[in-house]
Amino acid sequence: MFTNQHHLKHLLRPHHYTSEEQYRAELRHLFQPAWHPVATTSDLARPGDFVTLDLLETPFIIRNFDGERRAFLNVCPHRHSKLTEKPRGHAEKLRCQYHGWEFNKDGGTGKIPDAKVFRPWDRENSCLKAFRVDTCGDLVFVNFSASGPSLREWLAPVWDAWQDYGGAYRHAATWEKDFACNWKVVLENSLESYHIPEVHPHTFKEFPPEENVWHTLSDRSTWFKTVPPNDFAGRAQAWMVRRMGQPVTNEYWHRVLHPHATGSSLDSFRMMQCVFPTGPTTCRYRCIFFTLRGTRTNPLAWGLYRTLKSIATAIGKKVFAEDGSIYLGIQRGMEASPFPGVIGTREERVYHFQKYVLDNTKGPRELPQAPAPSEPTPVCAG
Repeated sequence: MFTNQHHLKHLLRPHHYTSEEQYRAELRHLFQPAWHPVATTSDLARPGDFVTLDLLETPFIIRNFDGERRAFLNVCPHRHSKLTEKPRGHAEKLRCQYHGWEFNKDGGTGKIPDAKVFRPWDRENSCLKAFRVDTCGDLVFVNFSASGPSLREWLAPVWDAWQDYGGAYRHAATWEKDFACNWKVVLENSLESYHIPEVHPHTFKEFPPEENVWHTLSDRSTWFKTVPPNDFAGRAQAWMVRRMGQPVTNEYWHRVLHPHATGSSLDSFRMMQCVFPTGPTTCRYRCIFFTLRGTRTNPLAWGLYRTLKSIATAIGKKVFAEDGSIYLGIQRGMEASPFPGVIGTREERVYHFQKYVLDNTKGPRELPQAPAPSEPTPVCAG
């Protein structure tokens, strides 16, 4: 059931989706303190495996050092080159692509070619800048702030639910795409089912009736739950899930942790989506997709896993593309709109998200300011 019985005010105005000032405020107050899901443990399974990303105007690298995952700014302190341009890979040493400087797990220098030309050695300014990194289930998170809540504290509302992104569910695929719209356009679209008949006529088809919808609303997160119809697809899924050794709940959950992390789940899959602003009117949307492997190891269970992985991943990408087809039109309409906007009760999660944005960038509950950019803080031993 919906929590509200009357329509709600659209709290954000068009300028909140186009303004450079608003974009900077959101980076500072919403995204800088946040933990960001960026990879899976399978991406970093072996010592020497690494993943690089550019997020929030920050290039970073996460690497496996003998079983320990460490995250650093992907910039060499020598002459400012990126350590590597590769999106992922494996290397015996963390070495800069420009002059071959090597770095250890603490960010300190290892082998330096022709090191004698740098005497006296400036150890303090030769360390990589470190970031915090942690895991929930098989999801790897990074945080760009030197202090603040731990990952478990940050994920408190969803920690238990997101622990099973892994285990019986295996990483199937990761994909991302850049969109010419403000990041809030993407996030708000994910928060409501009202658009389903128009945008998803061949996948979800119809939005669920109010009596089959449960909303949970809080300051930091909003949840949506529904029970999918008992049609052929639902019965086939239940049959496969049982034969893979997992219980059948037949519940669809969609949990959003503000500002930008979205976890959705059905018995057959787990999906983590995260939208990152890249400018006032641009963003990058990243999806990390898991499908059920189950606990049974017989040939039938293995065959069902392979089939489910193929079908569920294809559907996930199709839904992603369907949503993506509407973002530019929303952004262009937003930029030209003279209307105040209105939010229906089916869209009440959008209202709570907009209130969160206003309260934490301009309002009385503004988050503590993140430190202004400064010289990198050394992280290696002196």
